[in-house]
Amino acid sequence: MAARATPSLSVRGGIPTRPSTSHRRGRGASRIPLRASTSPATFADVDRAADASSRQKLHRELSAPPAWAAESDNPPLRGNFAPVVGECTLDDLVVDGVLPPGLDGVYLRNGPNPAHEPLLGARRYHWFDGDGMVHWIRLNSSGDGTSKNGSASYGRRYVRTRGFAQEEKCGKALYTGLRDINPIWSVLVPRLFAKLAKWRDPDSPFWVIQSKNTANNGVKYHAGRLLATYESGSAYELELGPSLKTLGLCDFCNTFNTKDYWLDNMTAHGKTDPNTGEMVYIGYNLIDVNGDGVTDVTVGVIDANGARSHRTTVPVARPSMQHDVGITATRTVLLDAPLVFDLARVMEGGLPFGFEGDQSARIGVMPRFGEGAEEVVWIDTGEPCFCYHVVNCFDDPGCSNNNRVVIDVCKADATNALGMAKGFEGGVSGYGDDVSFFNADAVGTSDYGFAGEYTSNHPNAVGHGRDVATLWRWVVDVDSKTLVSSERMCETPSDFPCVSPKKVGLEHRFCYTVAYKPGTEPVDRMDVPSFDRVLKHDLRTGEVHEFALGEGRACGDIVFVPNDKEKSKSEGDDDDEDDGHLLVLTHVLAEDRAELLVLGRDERTGGLARVATVRVPVRVPFGFHNEFVPGSELRGVW
Repeated sequence: MAARATPSLSVRGGIPTRPSTSHRRGRGASRIPLRASTSPATFADVDRAADASSRQKLHRELSAPPAWAAESDNPPLRGNFAPVVGECTLDDLVVDGVLPPGLDGVYLRNGPNPAHEPLLGARRYHWFDGDGMVHWIRLNSSGDGTSKNGSASYGRRYVRTRGFAQEEKCGKALYTGLRDINPIWSVLVPRLFAKLAKWRDPDSPFWVIQSKNTANNGVKYHAGRLLATYESGSAYELELGPSLKTLGLCDFCNTFNTKDYWLDNMTAHGKTDPNTGEMVYIGYNLIDVNGDGVTDVTVGVIDANGARSHRTTVPVARPSMQHDVGITATRTVLLDAPLVFDLARVMEGGLPFGFEGDQSARIGVMPRFGEGAEEVVWIDTGEPCFCYHVVNCFDDPGCSNNNRVVIDVCKADATNALGMAKGFEGGVSGYGDDVSFFNADAVGTSDYGFAGEYTSNHPNAVGHGRDVATLWRWVVDVDSKTLVSSERMCETPSDFPCVSPKKVGLEHRFCYTVAYKPGTEPVDRMDVPSFDRVLKHDLRTGEVHEFALGEGRACGDIVFVPNDKEKSKSEGDDDDEDDGHLLVLTHVLAEDRAELLVLGRDERTGGLARVATVRVPVRVPFGFHNEFVPGSELRGVW
């Protein structure tokens, strides 16, 4: 059953491309008119009575990439990775099935969407470079009286960071991307002056100058604030409402100061304690300031009112990328894996990271309000591996002296960091070679290790090659500083995990991941896998339930929305842990459009069943992480 209505469309432009290319037509390139304006004006309104062909034409325009991207053969700009042009709002979306009573709120997904042709050309673009664009789907459940099926609307908005505003004003890109972080003085000097002009509160740490804070990685709601985050920068706050107006850097109730902005960053995966309302975040420093080979990780706590209540730094013996963090009810869990930054190689124009396969991952466990090196316990796993994402962590309830911690992750044997790590130089069209991938004319490739598939020989290897993860459980003893057990929890490779937000930091029975599409596992440097199934894991019984998206469909990050119940958050009734809905943004690749799947518990099998599908008639490019804000937080604003 579908609720069908003619979409009401309001299309926003105002994101200019370079003047010399704005009128070029690539195959399938957007013909939407563009105008330079810091506040994009609505310039195209389609009446609800407009004929179907006019609506379809507009949907095609809204789905098409800009000309400069359409003409590129760079993998991060091909297919559904290609950006879209401008901002838009579409009302009265088609809803198949019925949005369940209580599923009222807004789904948000952040990701890269470059507003301009890259400064050094489209060939230099990397997935992490694009300006942050938040796509939202406002859900009004069937119980709100709007329709018997419920209703939905869609919009997309740029995160207007300082770098974005500078480039919008000039009508062209001013910053380089991650393929060009070696010093280019004609770029670095003016960008340094721009950074110093905001010396009281720069939006990225001291070691980020030539590239910009794109705020494209995460989107997080906490203490009444909506945050857009970036791996190498501070968080931007967005107004909660359909405009998603960028309010500027978040200062967390004036608890961040100049030192914090110069030294720290905030990664995408802050964890919110369901009992205290505290959010734990981390940021990692890649530069050895003291020359002793030691860098540090910032660990902070934002209280339930949105003010920072704790900050400390933890020394780390190598400048490793730490994308995620875990918490228990009492502790913070850090992951120090051997994906290591190499400043000397960067200065020569080489790849910024190296996966050091002869080193192993370490787990750091500390009290939530612990102080740095004095209170962190490091446990060596003995496993060369990398984990982009933490599923969940908890203090082992079966341990009487509270000295054991359970850590569930999605573990891969190795990573090339989306082409940014040495050791993986297989490739096509010149993009796999280390010299052509970066400006590395002076850097040879003979020392860059293995090519193609990667195999690991350690006893607890995943065994699916690099960048193919699976659900894994570590148990550590913080008193003896030992790894108690290391166990594979599922045979099917998968990533992008989530649990019920009511179980973050607590013992969980269920978790959800997305499974790799067979045959898309990365081999060449610029390969990116596809995900075509959703898995529900019952960690008590070992059962794994699979929901297939269908032919020609792919997804990314997922989020679980628990049903609202009048019961204590800490009651921990396992029978209700999976009582809720899983939201899956699905890309219908052949039709250049998207769908938001609403999956619920299958009462017959215990698995997943489709409850409703919200059809988004335009393309939503692949992106990074997502969030759901319940309707109770939106009263009067959305």
